[in-house]
Amino acid sequence: MSTHNDKNLIHMINQIAVNLRGGHDEETAAAAICRHLETFWARPMKQRLVASLEREDGELSPLARRAALLLAERLLAERQARST
Repeated sequence: MSTHNDKNLIHMINQIAVNLRGGHDEETAAAAICRHLETFWARPMKQRLVASLEREDGELSPLARRAALLLAERLLAERQARST
């Protein structure tokens, strides 16, 4: 992990994943986590999280990684929609 802030982001998304997993299948839980990030996290936080996906350091839980990948897809689609 490159910075203390990145470690905090990873810790937070892993906690969110634990809290929002409860009784949901993985796809539903990942979508709920992604919605939470979109709603409550500032753009720089989301961008740093997405950038951390390039590093394969294993700190993200599998569910948190799935939600972060979904967030990355949504951010890319949003960026592409704005540029057209």
